[in-house]
Amino acid sequence: MQDLMGFLQSPARITEAAHNASSSPMAPFLHSLAVALLGVATAGGSGLDILSSMNVRFIVVDPAGRRTGYDAVTGREVSEIPSSRYGVKFTGVTEEGGGERSRDMVAAFGSPDHLIDGTYSIVVTGEKAGPFWLSISIYREPLSEDFNIRGAIRAGEQRSYHLMYAGDPSVPIRIDTVDSR
Repeated sequence: MQDLMGFLQSPARITEAAHNASSSPMAPFLHSLAVALLGVATAGGSGLDILSSMNVRFIVVDPAGRRTGYDAVTGREVSEIPSSRYGVKFTGVTEEGGGERSRDMVAAFGSPDHLIDGTYSIVVTGEKAGPFWLSISIYREPLSEDFNIRGAIRAGEQRSYHLMYAGDPSVPIRIDTVDSR
């Protein structure tokens, strides 16, 4: 029981478990739990949730050119997409060897409004070199689709992805890798 309580108190651990169990029937539940704990969620209609590993930040640009997330050029967070939220959530502080402290964090994006059809750009910026992941959930009534992206990134490097969205559930959602800078 103590292990379960520790697990539930760490959204980063829940999100990592959902990402690692992407083929498991538990993955959608774990992702939803992490999203709920981080305070980003979609409610009805359509929506988009993105969680990332702690060594990257990202920005989402919708088909109308509005942005929400971390702007690597200015070093500031922007919030132009209506009803969207972005934030880096510190989920705890852990002791490491030598008395150093490190923080567990997850970058989170949520847009509970109805998404507009078109291409969404997701630009990921490395804060620290190493492996990274993105967990992307797209909601279209009555279903949701989950995508997981894994890779390695250097500090300052950017990776771009295009998410092609249509509100019509018969049209497949696609995510393409665009480039790396």
